[in-house]
Amino acid sequence: MDWKPNEDLIKWGNEHFKALSVDAMWTPQDSGVQFMKTAEDTFQLVFMYNHPTAREHYEKLSLLLKECGYKVLEPDDVEVQTPPLNPQMQMQMEHEHKQKVAQGWKCPECGYPLANNDLDNHILEFVETIDAELDDGTTAPLELWRYMLACNSCGYDLSVDPDDFLLLAGDEAFMKWNKGEETLVALTRNNIVDLADAGCFEESVPPFITLLGKTYKDEKVPPWMWGTTVRIVHHGGEEE
Repeated sequence: MDWKPNEDLIKWGNEHFKALSVDAMWTPQDSGVQFMKTAEDTFQLVFMYNHPTAREHYEKLSLLLKECGYKVLEPDDVEVQTPPLNPQMQMQMEHEHKQKVAQGWKCPECGYPLANNDLDNHILEFVETIDAELDDGTTAPLELWRYMLACNSCGYDLSVDPDDFLLLAGDEAFMKWNKGEETLVALTRNNIVDLADAGCFEESVPPFITLLGKTYKDEKVPPWMWGTTVRIVHHGGEEE
């Protein structure tokens, strides 16, 4: 294979793979493959779709892991599934499989299940911006973020990738930004309809609601919250 990971991708890999605890799963988005970190220097393939695209993703991801100094194992008994013909069904099946795996993740320090932690009480941290390589060979800036929370059992500081946090905590906690003295909570369409029916928008937008761009009060906004309508909750009570 002629493809090689660029320096920014290798830099991201070095940080991301090191942060994963032993026995943690790595399931790259839309790749059709899943790895487990079986040792501090080893990843093992545990799942792959029986499809040429999944095999290509596996080969590229293996190259990235090896460039970052990890051994990659592909056992004979690896789980191989034929993906559904319906793309939506395939995406749903992948998502449900990832969610099921996420419920088994544990604190690397004490083994406490991550799903049992107070996932709402997290801190979102911006890490850096890298040049990510696209499928067509070009690059585009990519912001790297992480969710920080303390293990409820031992207090260990957990660093969780946003995609992994979404699988672990669900949409509601994922679309919540705790910052300083306030928390920004993304509103669903139904939330906005309920507020409109209650007359909240008859004269003007209420002060406890705002629309997010790329910055908020001179701070970077997580990309998945760009363009969302949010409710501002101040610690000690809501501005309503």
